[in-house]
Amino acid sequence: MEDEHESGNWSPTSEDLLESHYPLHRACRDGDLDAMSLLLSNGPNFYQEDGLYGWTPIHWAANFGKFTCLMRLIEQGCNCDYSTERLNQTPLHMAAHSGKGHCLKWLLHSGAAINRQDYMGETALH
Repeated sequence: MEDEHESGNWSPTSEDLLESHYPLHRACRDGDLDAMSLLLSNGPNFYQEDGLYGWTPIHWAANFGKFTCLMRLIEQGCNCDYSTERLNQTPLHMAAHSGKGHCLKWLLHSGAAINRQDYMGETALH
């Protein structure tokens, strides 16, 4: 199976887990706006962290550069500055780490704090 998700340790089991337990996360990763919109209409759970990386849907969108999904989540009320429990990372950290400048700019425009530190004390600029 070709690795479409830019991860060196992605497996079919991980994909199954994401599909079965975290469909909103998967839709955000894939940029599937139709699926995301349907899932959001059922009552969004913006802050559910997945069992793979501990990311929320907005972290997935920011990491994979899915700009339209990122915008829609923020428009629907998702906090653009939410930090994960495991690593204290924000979507800004994810966008910067993965080199998604368009998402980085949008998050900053939406009020993300540039000086938020993760579990190691690093900001998105690090």
